[in-house]
Amino acid sequence: MRVDLGLETDPARRFALWAILFMLDAAPDLESTFENAAEREAARNFMDIMDAGTDASS
Repeated sequence: MRVDLGLETDPARRFALWAILFMLDAAPDLESTFENAAEREAARNFMDIMDAGTDASS
């Protein structure tokens, strides 16, 4: 999946692959994955949402 992420050019598909890898605790660093600042911010928001969901279920 990490290879697919590196080869993917569609921003939505790239984000989806990164999100799956994040949930599997295998996502690469945001800075190396997303060149666009808006995409990095979306990824940070996703991470916050996932963390909030994990905290709620504890």
